[in-house]
Amino acid sequence: MEHELKPCGVYIRADETNRITAINSGAFLPDTEGWTLIDQGYGDRYAHAQGNYLPMPLVDDRGVCRFKLVEGVVTERTAAEMDADFAALPPPEQTNEELLLEIAANHEYRLCMMELGLNESEVM
Repeated sequence: MEHELKPCGVYIRADETNRITAINSGAFLPDTEGWTLIDQGYGDRYAHAQGNYLPMPLVDDRGVCRFKLVEGVVTERTAAEMDADFAALPPPEQTNEELLLEIAANHEYRLCMMELGLNESEVM
């Protein structure tokens, strides 16, 4: 009995501004509702689309989406578009470790000031 080899579909998810937020192969999607089929074919590029379909990772090192969907075609976003997205992100919340380091540095500063017999108004 011969098995028919079927092409594997590449699906993407896009947000309300068509930035591509996810990519996957139909082989790994039990349900494709909410996903858009953009291509299909044979081989790892299609079967393992997450790491093989696009020429670069889906997001840059800042976590900004690199690609958008334009009239059904995956298109690389411009640096200006990506920079605007990054500038619009809320500032990251301070971690507990960063907060503790800041408190320790402030404490050390005050101890040094006391040892020198100075107060902040004399330094500033």
